[in-house]
Order: sequence, then structure tokens, then C-alpha cells
Amino acid sequence: MKALLISDRKEIIDFVAPLLKQKGFDLIHYRWIIKALDNIEEIQPDVIVLSSIEYPRHWKTLAGFVQSGIGGNDVKMYLYDTEPLSQEDSKKATDLGILSFEDSFNAPEPVDVQLAINNQDGKIKLFNAKFDADKNCVQFNFEDNDFKNGLMKYVSMFDGKNVSAFSADFSKVDEHNAYLIIKDYYEKKI
Repeated sequence: MKALLISDRKEIIDFVAPLLKQKGFDLIHYRWIIKALDNIEEIQPDVIVLSSIEYPRHWKTLAGFVQSGIGGNDVKMYLYDTEPLSQEDSKKATDLGILSFEDSFNAPEPVDVQLAINNQDGKIKLFNAKFDADKNCVQFNFEDNDFKNGLMKYVSMFDGKNVSAFSADFSKVDEHNAYLIIKDYYEKKI
């Protein structure tokens, strides 16, 4: 997969390029948007990232160009900016199908953790789970009916480096999947 980064600002390049590489993209970098427009048919990127502050008029032109099919099919376009877009530009970006780079690429992925839950009967159950720091919740699968929706007072979680203890609201998604919304939180490095 190819990512086209269009920017002349070092702080944007230094932030965006590693995130794209981390996601498995081969990076193609242009400092000038006109040169990128000229070569977009040959590049055929899967993703384009640019700044509306650097190119206040051209990002909309590039979006229209890409939507016409020149440069490939199903090319995703992302804006990266250190300041929020104006309300008018935000609406234009939404209408053109342009996404926010930070919302899409900078969000932390859920972390694999081990979970120990002391259920209402006093039994401790162990689970492999996923901790989502943005949503402040833990998702896991279970095989029995030992749990009921409601408050879990004693939950422990280990991510390989830190042990956390908390209370959480337990909610079943279906008969085998559940999530915990973390309430009181205490973390200790080991």
C-alpha cells in the first residue's frame, strides 16, 4: 500500500511519516502539491495526507481530482493540521469525503491484557481481553453465566508492564461477549 504525504513543514513530516510507516504504508513524499498533482496518475496512492493550512485552496482541488478517479480508485484522503479547521472548511472536507488524519491514524489501538474478575459469588475468573484507553473500557469473551450486568467491585488487569485495579460497570454484549466500563482506577508499574 502506498501513502502520499504532501508537506513542506518538518513538524508535519516528522509526525505523520512514522505513523504511516507503522501502519505498513510505503511512503512517497512531495513538498509541492502541484508536483504531486502532476504525478498522481503514476503514483496511484491508497492514501493521501496533506495540510489545509499549507495548501488552503489546493486541498479542495486535489480532493476533486482524486474523486474523479484520476490517481486510482478508492483513494482515501486525510487532512493533518495543528489547528482545527474552520466550520466552513470542516463542512467542505466532510462533503468531499476527506477524513481527519489524527482521528484515523493517531488513535491508540486496544492493548492485549490479562483480566482477573472477582465475581458476585466471590470466585476469581481469568480472561484474555482488550483494553481500549480512549473508551476507558475492557472487552472480553466469557463462557459461563457467572456474571450479571452491574457493578464489578474488584477487577485487576495486567498489560505485561503494569498492574491496574479498578471497579467497573459490567455489561453483556451477547451470551459470549462483554465489556467493562472502568470507574475507579489505580495503576502500578512492576
